[in-house]
Amino acid sequence: MAEQGSYPLNGRSLQGTDTLTGVVTGATADVPLSLLSSFILTALGGGLISGPTTSRPSPPGFVGQLFFDTTLGYPVYAKQISPAVWVDAAGVTV
Repeated sequence: MAEQGSYPLNGRSLQGTDTLTGVVTGATADVPLSLLSSFILTALGGGLISGPTTSRPSPPGFVGQLFFDTTLGYPVYAKQISPAVWVDAAGVTV
């Protein structure tokens, strides 16, 4: 096993099969990047980042959450969580 530290990627992009090593209560754990990215998407946006207007996350996960509304054909952003308020890039409620 490699020594703890930062290592150059030599210009190579990270792949979903690569692992991220972290410290877990004094031990190390290798987590596949594909699982990590899935976790992050789920935590930040419920895993849903695009779809029809009727599929917007309700309530949104956080103010500023991005959702590409395929009904409207452009991205919308959560302005308020409860009640859910979504706006377009100009700040107009949609």
